[in-house]
Amino acid sequence: MSRARTRTAVISAGLALIAATAGCAGEPPVPTNALAANPDPRPAADAMLSQVISKISERGSTRSEVRGSLGVVGELTADGVVRYRGPQADLALDGQTRNTRNQPPQRLNLSIVDGVGYLQTPLARPAPDKPWLRISPGAGDFGSKLLSPALDQVHEAVDPRATFSGVERATRIQSSAPDQVDGRPATRYQLRIVTAQAADAATDAQQRTRFRKAADSGEPELEYQLWLDESGLPARFAATGQVAQAGQVSLTSTYRDWGAPVEVPVPPAHQVGVFQDGPR
Repeated sequence: MSRARTRTAVISAGLALIAATAGCAGEPPVPTNALAANPDPRPAADAMLSQVISKISERGSTRSEVRGSLGVVGELTADGVVRYRGPQADLALDGQTRNTRNQPPQRLNLSIVDGVGYLQTPLARPAPDKPWLRISPGAGDFGSKLLSPALDQVHEAVDPRATFSGVERATRIQSSAPDQVDGRPATRYQLRIVTAQAADAATDAQQRTRFRKAADSGEPELEYQLWLDESGLPARFAATGQVAQAGQVSLTSTYRDWGAPVEVPVPPAHQVGVFQDGPR
């Protein structure tokens, strides 16, 4: 295989890995005539989600375990921390992926601070002496252009605020029932985001584009499961769906130690590089 084709394969594998792994409130959507004539009988989730988002912001931090299937990439096992600062969520994941073809596990470290991602994995190494790849939204380098949209997937894997903020009124409670998470009492909610309504409600441009694309491609609702503990904080969060270049992805985050001090490390500048240009 030529060097350019090898480089393409490595970067594509890194993109698939990150795309598989983890807003602002807007005005409520205006009902269409069809919606007004056929109101959704399911309870709206906006009151519950507003309380959850508020409680998360008040606590300010959490520790989490992320487990699940990354489609063609394999299985993910990672421990992480999340730090909430206003609408911003900084996070760090430390874990490994195991390919379904029984290949050796691959280490993965990821930090996202102020919206900038720092990725360390053998699948996307920018240079021999620079093990960390910087992913900067809006930057012109090749790696950032490829991977910046995937940072939203990472946030959604560990941060319910990133999933539901701005589209609370477009989310319905499909069902709820008592449950347990690691032996602790909890309530499990089956939630559905109505994509057409969410596309109208979201004020964030990326959210609008994502929900409109889902609605136009015949995906009327996105499914999530959210477990709340007795204090109303998330105990577990799960999502399943199709992710570009990865296939069927199913990720579950389990939370503990809400409000505990956490650190989100940023690698030293001399160890960080970029893919400035694409393969040729």
